[in-house]
Amino acid sequence: MTYLYLQKMNKTLTICFLTLVLFVFNGCKKTKEEVDEITEFDINYSSSVSVPSNTISLNTPVNFTTPEIPTASAGHLATNKTTQSLVESIKLTLFNVSVGTDNLDFLKSLTIYIKASGMSETLVASKNNIPSGITSIALDLNDVNIKEYIFQPGIQFRVALEIDASTLNGQTLILDQTVHVKATIIK
Repeated sequence: MTYLYLQKMNKTLTICFLTLVLFVFNGCKKTKEEVDEITEFDINYSSSVSVPSNTISLNTPVNFTTPEIPTASAGHLATNKTTQSLVESIKLTLFNVSVGTDNLDFLKSLTIYIKASGMSETLVASKNNIPSGITSIALDLNDVNIKEYIFQPGIQFRVALEIDASTLNGQTLILDQTVHVKATIIK
């Protein structure tokens, strides 16, 4: 009788152990609904800044500020079924600078800061030693969360540049940005 009792107890313990293992492993897996609660999407912005030739000296840093760019963040968030309170991060994934008809030979370096009303500015992108003969360049991005800026009605960029050309015909720099949003979806 003791042997049968031990066999039955062994089977019971094995079943309990397997049930526990299945419960733990199934509890660690994310269901499709849980994965679908997270959303990621991009928002594109564009602006321009004029660089007048008569105010710039060779190898002297000069600052320009873009006009205010409407963020329209509430609309972008609503379209993607989320809200400000559910946004984890917003980071730049692209900051491209170009000129329409000429090349960037007149630029030596660029530094870009984001700013918004009531907020201090933050360095977001830069590029040193810009090669000659190009009409467009992707800047090196700083890994900063700019969600509080994008939540504002409008943002601006302060462009600090250094000229590396003795002659500069007034140029307009076109600034294209892509920000990547990580958020939770409203249920």
